[in-house]
Amino acid sequence: MRKILISLTGLLTLPGIALADQILEVEHADVVRLPGSAYTVIVGNPAIADAVIHDRRTLIVTGRLYGRTNIIALDRQGRVIYADDFVVGPSPDGQLVYQRGTSRMTMTCTPTCGPSPTVGDDPEIFDTLTGQQSTRIGIAGDAVAISEGSQSARSLDGAE
Repeated sequence: MRKILISLTGLLTLPGIALADQILEVEHADVVRLPGSAYTVIVGNPAIADAVIHDRRTLIVTGRLYGRTNIIALDRQGRVIYADDFVVGPSPDGQLVYQRGTSRMTMTCTPTCGPSPTVGDDPEIFDTLTGQQSTRIGIAGDAVAISEGSQSARSLDGAE
């Protein structure tokens, strides 16, 4: 028993194995409360996660892609007030992965299932779905711009 405990203790102290990493789900945000006022935030790999200062003592961290990165917050004098590693991974809740041979497609089920393109999915399915989503986002953005433009015109005329 003692040998097992010593072995486990040795594993836990190996370089590269961190037990205190912050865990984020991809495409989800989390709030980090800081011990002091932040003036600068540095993200090791912005492709993995993004961090913005909400107010001087609160960071909003968003998982972008699977992977690992670190986030550092500095105070006005450039001193480190926060530093931590973040691991971004998939959301286990409501996910269904459909595997057919070497082709994979990810779906989100809440409760009805629909495609949810994820890194690692079949490239043809992924590219088709993300292309459709980009088109849809573009159409929605155009509609908002038109709506805001017509509201501005009415405001300038004095009509409401």
